[in-house]
Amino acid sequence: MKLGTKIQLYTTVMTLIVVIIINLFVYYSYKQFSLNVEMGQLENRGFNIMQEIQNANDNDINAEAVLQAHLLSDGYMTVIDSENNPVVRIATEAEYANISMPYSTSQYAEAMNHEAHHFVMVSLPIIWENGEVYDLQIYENVQFLHETFEILRWILLLSTAIIFIVIFLLNRIITNFITRPINKLVDRMNRTETTSKYSMLEVDRKDTKELQELSAAFNNMMEELKIHDENQQAFIMNASHELKTPITVISSYSEMLKRFGKTREDVLDESIHAISDEARRMKYLTEQLLSFAKVNTGREEISRQPTRIVKLIRDIAARLETVYQREIDVRTDNEEVLAHVDVNTFDQLMKIFMDNAYKYSSDAIAVEVQDHGQSVEVTIKDRGIGIPEEDIDHIFTRFYRVDKARARKTGGSGLGLSIARELAKLNGIDISVDSQVDVGTTFRLTMESGGNDEEEN
Repeated sequence: MKLGTKIQLYTTVMTLIVVIIINLFVYYSYKQFSLNVEMGQLENRGFNIMQEIQNANDNDINAEAVLQAHLLSDGYMTVIDSENNPVVRIATEAEYANISMPYSTSQYAEAMNHEAHHFVMVSLPIIWENGEVYDLQIYENVQFLHETFEILRWILLLSTAIIFIVIFLLNRIITNFITRPINKLVDRMNRTETTSKYSMLEVDRKDTKELQELSAAFNNMMEELKIHDENQQAFIMNASHELKTPITVISSYSEMLKRFGKTREDVLDESIHAISDEARRMKYLTEQLLSFAKVNTGREEISRQPTRIVKLIRDIAARLETVYQREIDVRTDNEEVLAHVDVNTFDQLMKIFMDNAYKYSSDAIAVEVQDHGQSVEVTIKDRGIGIPEEDIDHIFTRFYRVDKARARKTGGSGLGLSIARELAKLNGIDISVDSQVDVGTTFRLTMESGGNDEEEN
């Protein structure tokens, strides 16, 4: 269902419901008010009759004559004794004489139906000629009121139908007025889709604020899609290029083995070592690609909890010292400091930075942990070749390498720091870099403190 149809339908139905409720309230309020007015007038007439009967009793005048004098133009009066026997019955129509309510000494008034007629009646206790308390009942035919009610009902029904038609037409006009700019915007979007990829919409200043915001949001989305697509294309091209080199080397040495491998031992040894090195490089590169894809798509499951960060870093350093055959010096001002991190992803993060320091320096690697109360700072420092200032802003870009020749020599893939940045985001860690060429590089990781919470294992 179209938006305009929904707006028109919902608005019309809701308006119709409100009109029906109002009309019902008007109808029943008027009906009750009219009946109450008639019953009030009938009660006043009854009080007058009571007073005149009292005077007639005092002056020895026939009470029935008083009732006869007050007979309604269309009604019925009766006096009932305590045995529910009618003492007097006076009616304008013979069929009314059958109307009777039980004897009561209480005063009340009500509306009632008798056969095809509508009446209002009052019941009043009176003292009759013999001194006994009887029940005076006065009935008035209010058929004229119900005819008025019927006319009012038809008027309200007709007005409801007219209002429904008018509201429906007005809603159609208003809906078209509201949705016209939206439809124009959709048309512009469709034309954009058919003309060129990632084209931007021109924001029409004549549009409403909401439509301008929608156009701007569409343009932002298109820009993000464009950047994402470009990054994806670049990623595929870079990955293909990185894989192409070792495949080419392996293919070349395979051809050499076919030609000379059985006759020349030096070619055999050289080819075996080269193919083995390139196979390891391809394995490392594919592992990096899988890691990057995993963290970049949000499939990395993490559970951040207060962790003894110094102990964790010392364990990582001990394992890597054996592999690197190089000292990793870990220092801290608080051995028991807690940091709010996920152990597995933080382990991977530290390995990336330590591996980077190992590849691009030949001296010992320094790691320092500082407790700043609300935060914890981990510093990884090397005394290597450093990074030129113009390259620092790009080192976290995937496949970006400062020195491609040295990167290939050291086995770098250009993905390590990109993965590190994503892992840092998962752990709420801020990364900053200081570097000088031929002096060294320092990476600072600032993370949330674990506070005084107990460490969770």
